[in-house]
Formats: sequence, C-alpha cells, structure tokens
Amino acid sequence: MNSTTRPEPRRTAAKRDVVKLARDRSVRFVRLVFADIFGVSKNVSIPIDQLEAALDGRVTFDGGSIDGFVRGEELDMVLQPDPSTFAVYPWRAAPDAAEARLICDIAMPDGSPFEGCPRTTLRRAIESAGALRGERIGLEIEFYLFEQRGGDGTSTATSDVGSYFDFSANDRGEEARNAIVAALREMGVPISSAHHEHGAGQHEIDVAHGDPLTAADHALTLRMIAKHVAADFGLDATFMPKPLENRAGSGLHVDFRLPDAAEEETALYVVGGLLVHAAATTAICNPTVNSYKRLVAAWDAPIYAVWSERSANALVRVPPGHAPPRIEMRSPDPACNPYLALAVLIGAAADGVAQRTLPGPALVGSTYDLSEIERRERGIGTLPKSLRQAISELDADTVVRAALGDHLYHAFRDAKLEEYERYRRAVHPWEREAYLRLY
Repeated sequence: MNSTTRPEPRRTAAKRDVVKLARDRSVRFVRLVFADIFGVSKNVSIPIDQLEAALDGRVTFDGGSIDGFVRGEELDMVLQPDPSTFAVYPWRAAPDAAEARLICDIAMPDGSPFEGCPRTTLRRAIESAGALRGERIGLEIEFYLFEQRGGDGTSTATSDVGSYFDFSANDRGEEARNAIVAALREMGVPISSAHHEHGAGQHEIDVAHGDPLTAADHALTLRMIAKHVAADFGLDATFMPKPLENRAGSGLHVDFRLPDAAEEETALYVVGGLLVHAAATTAICNPTVNSYKRLVAAWDAPIYAVWSERSANALVRVPPGHAPPRIEMRSPDPACNPYLALAVLIGAAADGVAQRTLPGPALVGSTYDLSEIERRERGIGTLPKSLRQAISELDADTVVRAALGDHLYHAFRDAKLEEYERYRRAVHPWEREAYLRLY
C-alpha cells in the first residue's frame, strides 16, 4: 500500500467513531459549519440519520448564495466534514435531544478542493510554511458585552465599570464570561486564561497554543459560543473592533511559538517577514472600515511596523526569556476571518525565513513617541489608515496575495472595495452634527 492510500483507513475509522459518539451522546441534529470569506459562520443542519452521508461528502449546499464563493453557474458545493472537529454543544435542542457540530471544508461537485474555501487556504499556507511547519499558535481574543435592547435595536450600554483584571462579584459580564469559558471547555476548546479588559464591558479569552488550523477553528467556535451564551444573561457579545470612540478597541493577538528545532535566528527572520508584509496583511487582519478606528495612537494599538521586546504598542512583540521564542502579532482584530488571517501571517513569516529578512534593532520605549524623522531614518513603515489604503497595499504584495490564492484575493478585494464605497457614500451622524447648522 503506497503512502497516498494510508490516510483513508484512518479517516474511515474516524467517521465510525463520530457516528458512535453521536449516538452515545443522544445527538439528534448536527450542524455542518463552515466560514464564508468574511469569517462569518454558516451552517447546514442535518438530522442524525444523515450524519453518515455527510461524513461521506454527500451533503451539498447552494454556493451561489454565499458571498465570494462561486459564480452563478457553479452552485452545488460539497461540505466535507473534518471528523476531528466533532463536538456536542453544551445545550439541548430539546429535552431529550443533543445538538452537535462538525467544521467543514468546501469542495467542488467532483470532490476536488474549492480554491475559495478559507479553511483549505490555511491548510495550503501551513503546508508551504517550510521551516515553520510545526509551529503552534495561541490567540488572545477581546470582545465587549453590552446590555441587550428589545427588538432589532443595538445597545452599547453596560453597568460594568471595571478595567484591566478587575473582578466584581455582582457583574453579569463576569458571570457570562465564565459561562462562555465553561461552554468552550466542554466543547474541547483549550482556554488558558480569561479576564476583564481595559474598557467597561470589555473582556478577553485566551485560547491555548495549538496547530494553526485548530486555532482558527477555535476562534470561529469562540465567537459563536460567546454570542449564544451571552444572550442567556441578557447581554450581546460583539467582536466589532471599535464599538465606542472613547474606549479601547478589541484586538485578536496572534502568538507564534516556533518549533523546538528552529534555529535561533529563525525568530528574527519571522519578525522581519511580519514587518515587511505588515501593510499588506492589514487588509485581511483588519477587514472592516471600523477596524481603522482602532488602529490609532491610543490604548496600546499598533500603528507602526516596528518590533519590541516590551512595548505593548509595538506591532510585533518578542518578550524575552521564552524558549522557543514567543512572537506576538498585535494588529489583527476579532472581526477578521481567522483562517485567512493566519494564512497570510504564516505566509509573511515563512517568506521572512526564506529571504532571511532581518527586522533591525528592537525598539525601546513607546512607539507613539517616535518622530517622523526617527521613523524615516530607521525605515519604519506606518500601517494603513483606512480599508481602501490597506487594499492598495495588498494589491502590491505578491507574497500575501499568493498566500490567499487568486480566487480568494479577487473575491475578498472586490467585496471590500464595495463595502468601502458604501461607507464612503454614507452620511454619518458626525457629519450632520458638524455641518448641518454651520453651513
């Protein structure tokens, strides 16, 4: 038996295990979950008697209805569940009926991989990572919990007055966050810590290090679980990067742990690659017009492509004393598609290693204190200030575009240019307040 046929028996065994586990846990419905190009969770729900058909790749959906997936004549897309992602939700669809999920890759009708599938794109980036294969990634995910408002309205109200690491025994947000963590752990998501963040109503949950594909799966799961559990406490969980002008924005810090066998200078090359391609990765890691309200000189948000050992507002932080080195990329926000964000960051880091790109000396002190002359002398770039500018940087970077692949690059670019144009043409409340009576 050759090497190309060996994985199939293992996959068949994994399918059998999933079917048995679903029956043992009284599962009645299974959600086949996948992410669109924006990182929004989509799903097809099937009854348990269709689980074996799903695991055999015999469940399809209308790909033409999903933004950026296929052209009108390519409608039938195949859901290919990953058996390793089977998990039972910590709630019941009915008193005697559990509900589970499987995360899926997307395939063409003939079973071949769909080039626009975000999960497949990350798989490809991992396989192309060269010396970085075997790296592990942890995630620090920030979000806000606001009071629910009746009907379809949204609210940014909160009775929480806490800040970093505060604790209040009567804080519903604290209770909700603990319940979110408990639900995630029940679904097999390894949580290393959780705490209150800077803003009132702002929280952080840290996902323990794992392989990049699993890390992205966990990010997708966390966003869905947080919204579901928060609602039970009368709260809305939002991963909007900057919901309030005068409070801290929410980030999604990506923490790289290099393979144990990596050479010492590899960490520097990784930092070099992340800095060189930072402007281009921003469009993917900060994908909304609102993202750029966070990337300002406040609340330790990064604005320059610079690295440091200790500065909290550096784009890349490499804290000393870790072996293997810990490399923290601090610009991404939680509205990103986690599969695409990790794909372009891994692509940038791998290019840094391949090109032996050195990042220059580490910055000491706050990046906010850098003068324009200092930045020019040191060759320090500035992160894009708008989604439109970020897309222009993406257009010019062949490495980051290659990490996405041609289909996803064009689909993402077109969708985001359209989004930016809608934003540009909209008349915002600030404009009316500033100009309506003045002119």
